[in-house]
Amino acid sequence: MKYTQLLPFMGREELNKVAQEIISGELKGVKLETLYPFLGRDNLNGIVDQLIEKKEAKKLQSVIPFISREKVLDIYHAAEKGEIPNFDPSSCVPFLGSDKIKELFRDLVKNATSESDEDDEEDDEDDEEEDGDKE
Repeated sequence: MKYTQLLPFMGREELNKVAQEIISGELKGVKLETLYPFLGRDNLNGIVDQLIEKKEAKKLQSVIPFISREKVLDIYHAAEKGEIPNFDPSSCVPFLGSDKIKELFRDLVKNATSESDEDDEEDDEDDEEEDGDKE
């Protein structure tokens, strides 16, 4: 019998204890990811906070389908700030609410527009310098 066959029959408190032992390194040979479906939102929220702190990109990636939209947003923001190396923030998007996706879209468009304006100004300056070189 494999340990994974017993997970659905274990209590959330015991599973959370096992998860903490995995995170701390006390328990080896058990994948944290196998516990996610059975832990419950409150326990997962605490685990996500720990994984963000420890910069565990791979484990954060695999927990996303099991957590609340608010926690996914926490991961997204941490990744956007560069706090989670090797984590692509766009992988959070399918798990955010439509209102949040619209908000992110508007922010990205706004930033792209201001960056585009700055690039245009730099291009204009470059063009003026090149025109001056030709004379």
